[in-house]
Formats: sequence, C-alpha cells, structure tokens
Amino acid sequence: MGFDQRGAVVICVSPGMNGKWDVSEKGFEEPLASFDDKEDAYAYATELTKSKEGATVLVEDEEGFSPLPHQGESGSTLNGSGRPRNGAG
Repeated sequence: MGFDQRGAVVICVSPGMNGKWDVSEKGFEEPLASFDDKEDAYAYATELTKSKEGATVLVEDEEGFSPLPHQGESGSTLNGSGRPRNGAG
C-alpha cells in the first residue's frame, strides 16, 4: 500500500490517459479506478479513505499535488475549478 511518513495510506487523484481522472495508491503505477469526471474521482477517493484509518487524499492538477479537505455536511468543499474553496475543511 502507498504510505506517507506516518505509515498512513495516501490516495492520489491525478490526470490519467485519454482525459480521464485516475485514483491510485501512492507508490503504485496502476490506478484503482479511472473516471471521466474529476468530481467522481474525488468522491471515490474520499470513500476509500473512510475504510482506511488515517488515510489522506492528494489531488494533482496544474499546480502540483494538494491535500483534499474533508467534505463537510454542508456539501462539496471544492470550487468550480476543482480546487478547495477558501476556508473549506
């Protein structure tokens, strides 16, 4: 499994082949799943973290990797560009 320095699983969301978004564990080449829509990839990655204690999601875009904030009860924490909203988390 892909682990961070604390030993927790790291799930990565990144641009994949043919315009799709891949969800993978850090350290593994093959994606766990691929999605047409970025939001679907985020949702899947977030669901994976619920079953892995201490797991983190990192999202790759044109600015590099950034942590995905946890979604609150009020709804999505992402703005229209797919980046976290200010104050989200």
